[in-house]
Amino acid sequence: MATGDDAGQFTETRMILFTNLTSPFARLARITVIEKGLADRVEVRVTDPWGGDPAFVGGNVHERVPALITEDGTGISESAMVLHWLDQLAPEPPLFPKQGLAAMLRQAGAALGAIDVMAAIIITRKSAPDFDSMVIGQKRFRTVNAAFDLLEAAPPRDMAEGPDMAAIATATALDYAAFRFPDRDWLGSRPNLAAWRARQAGRASLDSTMPREA
Repeated sequence: MATGDDAGQFTETRMILFTNLTSPFARLARITVIEKGLADRVEVRVTDPWGGDPAFVGGNVHERVPALITEDGTGISESAMVLHWLDQLAPEPPLFPKQGLAAMLRQAGAALGAIDVMAAIIITRKSAPDFDSMVIGQKRFRTVNAAFDLLEAAPPRDMAEGPDMAAIATATALDYAAFRFPDRDWLGSRPNLAAWRARQAGRASLDSTMPREA
């Protein structure tokens, strides 16, 4: 949004996307910004959610990433809300294409659920080091495996065919699993899913947002 006191004097206001380098939820938004061609309108700002940055905290009551400040200064929190805003702002390519919508939503739900569960495991481990061996920990890993089994049976379409929500979420889930749980062979028994992820290699939106420690 361009503003100015008189003709010829303008200040370009960009949206700000608060993120970090490890959050899969923030990565969903970062990938979407790139795929929708919004990189020139969005400043991606890496932040410490625990750091108390006033710009980040303002309008973001949960103090979680991702959080987006729109061009008019409105704060939007939670990945689903941020993605909805980006999808409305730049409808092409659509996150939720009408053709095959139900099947795509099923795939996206499986991938997003896996992301939720894996993030919960990482958080719970901090207070319960033996969490993985507990009944609830074992159940959560079964949930992740069930989600990946569903995606193995019916992988999303390749991102080159259209980076929809299922494709973005599946790539994010697989990469987060490899990043946080490198001791587990997630793809060894899932050749379809392994082949699907291999075909996405070289995709700029994925390569430039791979999770990593600061």
